[in-house]
Amino acid sequence: MNFTSKSVASSYGLEQHPINIPTALYNLPPTPQPLILPRSDLLVGRREDYNEICVPTYKATITGDWKAAKIILDNQPELVRFSITESYDTVLHIAVMGKSYWFVEYLVSLMDKEDLELQNNKGQTALCLAAIAGDVKIASILVNKNKALMDIPDSRGMMPLYLAALFGKHDMVTYLYRNSQKMTGDFWTYQNRCCVLVKCVEANLFDVALQIVKDRPELAINGNVLGLLARKPYAFDATTPNIFWRIIYSFGHLKTGIANNEKHSGSWSATTSRNIMVQGSRNDTPTSFS
Repeated sequence: MNFTSKSVASSYGLEQHPINIPTALYNLPPTPQPLILPRSDLLVGRREDYNEICVPTYKATITGDWKAAKIILDNQPELVRFSITESYDTVLHIAVMGKSYWFVEYLVSLMDKEDLELQNNKGQTALCLAAIAGDVKIASILVNKNKALMDIPDSRGMMPLYLAALFGKHDMVTYLYRNSQKMTGDFWTYQNRCCVLVKCVEANLFDVALQIVKDRPELAINGNVLGLLARKPYAFDATTPNIFWRIIYSFGHLKTGIANNEKHSGSWSATTSRNIMVQGSRNDTPTSFS
């Protein structure tokens, strides 16, 4: 098949536009902040207090006995700020994993805005756990109370949006990306934005990846994404060609702009497309360009 970058790009309504990329892209991530841990009084104090308060609260929450847990918290609402496990999980952490919407709403009503920022010993806020689980309804309860949660990474520097992409939670990735204002904020850097994009491609979240490339054209200089696409011949399936090829040509045209229209940059898209097609054919997977 004989085709050119221009002809295929035209079929998808894509045009080539040079883009000026800011030079200060490679900012280093900020220094990790100390964890915001809940109170540990019940963990390091009298064992009787731990057995009488933490154990029944944990059991009631983890087993879904919300009525029993509510009775305890109605009498001691300050417990929402305490660790109830050796991993420094709060009642909210456990409730998020239990996926009880009304109980999460009840707990949030007892908490100040800053209380939702409490982390366990892995640096995970309750929103991090909701992101991993892919529960958008619970995430929205948390974010509506405190939008700053979206910018609090775990102890490994993983943002909730990255965690959602890592576990392939499409609806959660879409929700968090939209509410992150296109990954803006003090913690976001070129590097961790690239990581989110790569994870979206790895998880076959091509529609989100395309939106990221459109919103963040500077990420087009990351060659890892095209390498991933070359190893995903099924992405050429007839059900997703439009999105897939838009990603290909978005990268090609953006890189052309970044290269400031160097002598050979105009053929980048066509060359890349041919290479990916060859890779797909080597995997004996039919390709579709319709």
